[in-house]
Amino acid sequence: MNILSKGLRFALATVMVAFAGHAQALLLGPGDADWTSNSTSNLNGTQVADIVGTSSILELYYKKDYDDGAESGGFTGSYDTTFSGDPNNALITYVGGPSIVCPECYLIVKDGNQPQYLFNLADWDGLEDLDLQGFYPNKGAISNVAIWGKTGVSVPEPSALILMGLGLIGLGMARRRVAR
Repeated sequence: MNILSKGLRFALATVMVAFAGHAQALLLGPGDADWTSNSTSNLNGTQVADIVGTSSILELYYKKDYDDGAESGGFTGSYDTTFSGDPNNALITYVGGPSIVCPECYLIVKDGNQPQYLFNLADWDGLEDLDLQGFYPNKGAISNVAIWGKTGVSVPEPSALILMGLGLIGLGMARRRVAR
């Protein structure tokens, strides 16, 4: 009984640590941008690749428009964006399903008449919120946000891996208990 109790406590602690690491948000503002573009039209993957200087082919992973709330990209069911302020703030949140894995990903924050801000998201884990603050104060508003990434990136399902690990721990503990 003592071994089972220790095993359950260990498994619970492991799950808590795994989810606690994703509770914070990555705060980004205009001053954190890695690049800017003065183009007033939405950038495509080739244009983003040219601006950031990569030879990779980039595809649209996720985009949300402020005006009509339209979403596009391969991860539309996995993320949601809430706009606030004028809007000069936005919060991109992971809501479930496959997450973006970013060995090469770029975020674009756009206003129709102002510079577009581009951010390198190479260190983003895909589960952490992206908290966008202070864009276009008193001279515009965020019209959309978009995440572009390298094509052919594998996307694991973290929750499925955690559940599989917990299941294996449970089977191991049950086998050990039956062996006695």
